[in-house]
Amino acid sequence: MGWLVLGAWENYATVTAEYSSKASQLTSLAHLKLFPNAANFKKLEATLAQTHSDLGKLRTALEHYRIPPFGNIETSKPQDRPQYFQDALRAQVTEIKTLSEISGSTLPPAFYLGLDAYENNLPPSDQLHSLTRELTILNSLATMVAIQKGTVVTAFARARDASSTAFPHKKKPSPQGAPKLQLPYEDLGAIHISLRCGQIEFHQLLQAFADAPYFLVIEKITIQNSAEEPPRRNASAPPTPRADQPPDGSPSIRRLPIIVGCESLNISLKIRIFDFPAEQNQPDSTKPSSTR
Repeated sequence: MGWLVLGAWENYATVTAEYSSKASQLTSLAHLKLFPNAANFKKLEATLAQTHSDLGKLRTALEHYRIPPFGNIETSKPQDRPQYFQDALRAQVTEIKTLSEISGSTLPPAFYLGLDAYENNLPPSDQLHSLTRELTILNSLATMVAIQKGTVVTAFARARDASSTAFPHKKKPSPQGAPKLQLPYEDLGAIHISLRCGQIEFHQLLQAFADAPYFLVIEKITIQNSAEEPPRRNASAPPTPRADQPPDGSPSIRRLPIIVGCESLNISLKIRIFDFPAEQNQPDSTKPSSTR
């Protein structure tokens, strides 16, 4: 009987302690202030204001990468702009080919800045604004490539993505009933460039991309040595005398020949281009919403 009483007392003590804990928790929750309260709402407003301010600063910084229309096409009469664009395109193709001849680089036989469709056809008027920006960026990229000495360009064309069959990309339709999302940037598509050049020229080309006043993203890059295997060293061959060996026959300092790392490179690049529309076309993101 004593053992049973002791066990029941222990169970009673455990249940009582658990009940007291739950009751204390319920009492503390009952006396808490309802959320959101005024203090929390002020903190939320301050956080939103700071976020919108930071976004405004970022947008201002990205405005420096905005791609302007080529030349002064916007100052010409609307009916003259298609012909103006075609003439400007032809002139830039000729100029880049001249730069290529001067630097000793080689362009593809049918090189036309990736805008071959407008070599003999005038562009549609409703696409001129986009095309003039494309001409600006394509001309800049082609110039960076053409001035690299000894570079052989095998491809310079618009990249065809699975999500689009044209450049720039066609906007995907929003799902039925989904709100239209307006992004602060515009994807102008991608350009595919294939070339063969030396390592120094490739380094200079990448540096030119980084220093460009446009927002360029190397989306895909493939680099392959032109030689599949490095040259083998012939240990049995006698050392070749150096041209700068002293005439008195005294030994000169021998330098190890470079046996790897001097091959030219076969490179394939896919560069995506982003533009940032004028702010008047964007929703005002510098002010937080007053909706509560």
